[in-house]
Amino acid sequence: MIALHVVTYVLFSIFVVAFLWKGYQQSKMPIHLRWELYPLAGEKGRPWGGSYLESPDWYQKPREHHSFAGEMAFLGKEVFFFREYFRRNRSLWYIVYPFHIGIILLVTFFFLVVIGALTSIGGVEVAAGSSNAWGLLIYYVTLIVGIPALILGTISCLALLIRKFVDPTMSPYTRRVEYFNIVFVLAMFLTGLLAWAVADRGFDIAREYMKSLLTFGSMNGLPSLSAAHVMLLTLLLAYLPFTNMMHFFAKFFTYHKVRWDDCPNVRGSAMERELKQLLEQQINWAAPHMQNLSRWVDVATEETGASPSPRVTRKGGE
Repeated sequence: MIALHVVTYVLFSIFVVAFLWKGYQQSKMPIHLRWELYPLAGEKGRPWGGSYLESPDWYQKPREHHSFAGEMAFLGKEVFFFREYFRRNRSLWYIVYPFHIGIILLVTFFFLVVIGALTSIGGVEVAAGSSNAWGLLIYYVTLIVGIPALILGTISCLALLIRKFVDPTMSPYTRRVEYFNIVFVLAMFLTGLLAWAVADRGFDIAREYMKSLLTFGSMNGLPSLSAAHVMLLTLLLAYLPFTNMMHFFAKFFTYHKVRWDDCPNVRGSAMERELKQLLEQQINWAAPHMQNLSRWVDVATEETGASPSPRVTRKGGE
């Protein structure tokens, strides 16, 4: 049991440090290529999702109010309902949506177990027969969240794995590591489901183990299925930041900083300083049309009407 505690502490620490480091790295990425992809969720007064840049004299007017809440409302619909999947690939949505709901419920379940453990440490019984209303509420909410999380996660993982194997539009583009990731997540969900069904119907063992972690104490044994679930869950957490499964963390950046960012580049701004630094970077690749261009600023300021290079002229005359 001591060994499992140590492994849990170490692997969870790796997850926290790597997760924060990945977030820091993404927040420090260079400014994106300005696509101005519509609809822009944060713009007010434009039900079509347009931008103030549509106005020919936008630069003569003060910047219109930008609604961060509007962006978060749009992003919330994507996170909790997978609206784009539903519109564009309905059959896959029936698999992917339950899978992500299972993940969301599992995260919620984890926090409920932590709250239940803290409640127990505070001297309040968390059980079906608890005389304390708070302890009773935590017990049943944990059941309501935890059981669907494990069932949805197990079934949807299995369905996604089968779909990637048999769908001719997906199997050629699915890497081996992606199959491994799905099997890994499936094993985590399945051991959790079996541990609940066989040994921990009220998640009392889960709370006791969490309590032992929070108090640096011990507990009287842990069923093998529960121990396997804990091991797989912590291994998955430590592995997660180093995989493409971290895409959920990047949603804020890809939407807020890439898809919807229409801030103007004005003289003396932080954006102008950042762009100048990026444009000074050297070009480290070559092509016929890149002759005499050594920095990105040369590319950005090259006259489009300039005479073509001899090599391009010869090719055009063939």
